[in-house]
Amino acid sequence: MSEIIRNSKAYDSADVNVQINGVPIDVKKISYGNKQEHQLNYGLGVNPSSWSRGKVEPSASMTLAMSDVVPLELASGGSLMDIKPFTITVEFVNEYNIIVVDKIIAKFKDEGRDVTGEMGLEQEFELFALSVELNVGI
Repeated sequence: MSEIIRNSKAYDSADVNVQINGVPIDVKKISYGNKQEHQLNYGLGVNPSSWSRGKVEPSASMTLAMSDVVPLELASGGSLMDIKPFTITVEFVNEYNIIVVDKIIAKFKDEGRDVTGEMGLEQEFELFALSVELNVGI
């Protein structure tokens, strides 16, 4: 079962489907969203007179089983960071039983291992998100 955190709300569902460039992949966890700069504007005096919005910054991370990471490393020639930006689609059913499809364009920002005494080794990867689009297919 995968876990999705979408704009800070967690969805747990056996019906979560994640694809990278159209190829299904078993993602343990994926987190993504957008943040927008906000600021208060001041005139004379101590209280703000208005507010403004600024740039939108997408973000994403995902946790993969090491058994899925190694084939990606081999296909990339050894380094996940050498893989060009790719499209991630995430499909899940929300609390109203509506199928939600989100689209992320990203690339790997880091690589490495987290070897523990636990079964089922997995690693969380921070992604360099170029775009996060929510509800592209409802």
